[in-house]
Amino acid sequence: MDGRIVYFHGQPGGAVELDLVGAGALAARAGVVATDRASDDPAPGFSCRISATAAALAAQSSPVQLIGFSLGAFVAMEVALCLADLAPALPVRLDLISPAGPLSLGDFLPRMAGGLLFRLARDAPAAFAAVTAVQGEVAALAPGWLAGQLFAGASGAEAALTGVPAFRRGAAQMVRDSLARGAKIYRQDILAYVTQDPARLSRLRRPVRIWQGREDTWTPPAMAEALARTLPELRSLNRLDGLSHYSTLRHALPRCLDSEASAG
Repeated sequence: MDGRIVYFHGQPGGAVELDLVGAGALAARAGVVATDRASDDPAPGFSCRISATAAALAAQSSPVQLIGFSLGAFVAMEVALCLADLAPALPVRLDLISPAGPLSLGDFLPRMAGGLLFRLARDAPAAFAAVTAVQGEVAALAPGWLAGQLFAGASGAEAALTGVPAFRRGAAQMVRDSLARGAKIYRQDILAYVTQDPARLSRLRRPVRIWQGREDTWTPPAMAEALARTLPELRSLNRLDGLSHYSTLRHALPRCLDSEASAG
């Protein structure tokens, strides 16, 4: 993997997220490498994917910036932890946007839009696999409808964003790419996330900034607060009034890519 700035998308998600929030051209100019965890061919295990990504980054001599959105924040932190072992001297910094923090840090599930699915993955993995198989069939036949269901509870800035036709088309593509081809990586990421051990984050001695919308119903603000207390090298927790999940991504990403801000 080439590139000193790497973007990790959410689940369901994909590199299309950058275009969804109008940041695709900006990311391209900044040289962002957007990982694509939607493809299921091939589909190695979660740990193997993390190790491969970290090894590719460790081969570089220049500093690395990891940007993780939603569940991608969890993946970015796992890559950073792996890099700490492979290349401890490599400068790495993280920007976590609307981050999915460890579930065991608080009672977050009742306040999460996808809380029922995460609870199912944690408590009944076989049932979770069955549900995602159904989701995959729906995503193949009616991705636009399924994307509409995901954003049905959007309000405020999020509602305005999801009302844009280009956003709806991109969201349908995102759902189809993540779920309609077997959803193996989607399941792997979620199953790894729900069993995350927050104690491991004490080893994440790299500068981290968090960007969190105060109106987020996907990853609630309390989750970002708990995550911030866990990270030993937290530089800032940026609380954004009136913003939710994707609207926070739209606001934060240009700031993450700003050369002066990123050096902080």
